[in-house]
Formats: sequence, C-alpha cells, structure tokens
Amino acid sequence: MAAQQEPTGPAPSRLGLGASLLIGAAGLLVLGVQPLLYGGYVHEGRIGEASLGLLAAIEIAAIALGSAGGIALLARVPARMVALIGIAVTIAANLLPVMVPLLLSRAISGAGGGLLVGVAAGAIARAKGLNAAAAAFLFLQAASQYAILQWFASAAAPGSAADVQHALALIAALVALALPLVPTKLAPAAHAEGTASKGAIPLSGWIGLTASALLVGAVVGIWAYMGLWLESRGIAPERIAPMLTASMVGQMAGAGVAIAVGERGHAGLKAVVTGLALILIVALLFLRGADGTVGWSLVVGYGFVWMVLTPALTGFLLEADPTRRSLPFAATAQLMGAAILPTAAGMLIEAGGLDTVLFACSAAVILGLVLIGAALGLRPRLQAAT
Repeated sequence: MAAQQEPTGPAPSRLGLGASLLIGAAGLLVLGVQPLLYGGYVHEGRIGEASLGLLAAIEIAAIALGSAGGIALLARVPARMVALIGIAVTIAANLLPVMVPLLLSRAISGAGGGLLVGVAAGAIARAKGLNAAAAAFLFLQAASQYAILQWFASAAAPGSAADVQHALALIAALVALALPLVPTKLAPAAHAEGTASKGAIPLSGWIGLTASALLVGAVVGIWAYMGLWLESRGIAPERIAPMLTASMVGQMAGAGVAIAVGERGHAGLKAVVTGLALILIVALLFLRGADGTVGWSLVVGYGFVWMVLTPALTGFLLEADPTRRSLPFAATAQLMGAAILPTAAGMLIEAGGLDTVLFACSAAVILGLVLIGAALGLRPRLQAAT
C-alpha cells in the first residue's frame, strides 16, 4: 500500500513547481479584481446588478471546468502546451470587442484561466510536499490578487472594465515568460501508465472532493457577503474596505503558516480544527459584533484561518484517497463550490436577510466537516479491498 501513496513519475523541481504555481495563480487573478471589473460592467450598462451573481457563477464555473479539462489534457499534451493554450485563450478573451455577449466572453476567459489552474493542480498532485505546495499556491493567489487590487485602488482615476481586462491580458502575456521552467510532463497520477493508481476515483475520494467543495464554497460565500453583512451590522462603509483589506493580509499570513507547517500533523484533523475555528469566528461576529479592535481581529482571523484550512483539504484528500486519483481534481471541486454556494446563498437574502446567508454557509461548513469524517472512515475498507 505504501507504493500507492507516492506520485508516479518524478516530482517537479522547486523551480518547475514555482513556475507552474505562478501560471496557475495568473489563471485566478480575475477573482481579485471582480469587484472592479463587474462594477465597471454595471456602470457601463453592459449588465444589471441583479445579474452579477449569475455572471460570477458562470465565470468561476468555467474556471473549474477548464481546470478539469486541463488536467485531462496533461495526460496527452505537454504541460507547457496546455499552459500556452490557456494563456492564449485568456489574452484573446480579455481583448474581445464589446459586441461579444458578456456572459460568453467571461466564460471563455474563465475556461482559459482554468487551463492554467489545471497546470498548477497537476504540479501540486506530483509535489513531494503536498500541503506546502497547496499552501504556496494559495499564497501566490492571495498576494497577486491583493497586489492588482491595490494597484487599481492607488490609481489616480478608477479604471474602466476595459482597463481591468487589458491588465489581465497583459499579466497573462507576462507569465508566458515562465513557460520554459514548467516541467514537460505533469500528467496526474490517475493517468500515469502502468501503476495501481489507474482506474476510477474511489468512494472516499468522491466524498473528500464533495467535502472540499462544501467547505471552500461556504467559506467563499461568507467572504463574498462579509462587506454587506458588516454594513448591515452598523459598521461605517468607509471602515469596511480597510477591514477587508486587512483580512486579505491575514489570508497571506495564514498561507505562510500553512507553508511552514507543511506535512506535519494529520491534514484531516487540521481541516476539522480550522473548520470549527471558522464557525467560532462567525458565531463571535454574530454575538459580539464587528466593532472595535475585537471586530477587526475576528475579520482578520477569518482570513487567516481560511488559508490554513484550504491547503489542509488537499492533504486530507491524500489521507482519504491513498490512490491519489482524486488529488488533481481538488482545485476543480473547490472552484465549483465557490461558484455554486455563494450564488445559492445569495438567493436566501430576500427570504431571510444577510444573517440567513451566513447561517446557511456555516451549516455547509458543518456538513463538510461531517463528510471529512465519513471519507476518512471509508479509507481502511478501501485499503483492505485493494
């Protein structure tokens, strides 16, 4: 059984892993500027506010499906070619003329970004330090999204939607410089030839992917409505942006801690503990409020714990599925959760207000934690069967 737990083929070098993660982070850069980009679309009359949730869901779902497609391509096409296709599609989609339907152009852009995420997912699945690699990917995501958001925020004049799209296209072109460093082969273990890891994802792997989708989707859902919820609780609008920015710094700090912790400890246990910590933070925000230093600490702590939890989910998948067949699809599952749950939670606003959204997402976190236990509980029977 020990042989099943090792990735087939050579693990990427640090340089190759870093290049792959950088390219993958570029595929998710749009998530950091969605407020600016979508706000521009509304001001320019290209879409109504009521349709923004649908637009975000379509774009994130396209990234998720694109990443799954990228993972499948890695079994047949060199990783550099997959990344090059993703870069070309991302650039082209962000330079499309305005007469192209907006939902279509953002779906194409999402698919291109998803191919880049697929390259990163393949590299993570083959990395020796799985948790550290996943945490490094999250750190690059948070840092790059924070940097581009701050760059636009510091501009003398607010950028139009076209300016944001051109920036995304330019950055996609710049990351092409990292292509020579990407390993030629990043086929995930589930597609490797002649290994015991070939075959369908086991039940524990499917349950683990579902748990990951629920947890990340719920966490993103709470984050997506955090600003509106803080305002509904009496926090002045001019104080909300600095609080959320500080929370993004907390996210980077959490990812840094996850990198330092690496493989130490049981990833499933870390996921459960940090998931419970997130629920506790949300409960304290409800009970105590978000005013004062304590409120700031809770909002920053939310970002910190979030980024410790998410890489632990990747390590948990290995514990639940020692065949590694589900590992390459971790990012796909998490992105699908991030596309579906916030949109579904938003439908609850009219029925029960913003409090209901946070309650529903917290319930999804609890369900995800239960599924972690179920997936780990199924693992011994799967091992015995193999």
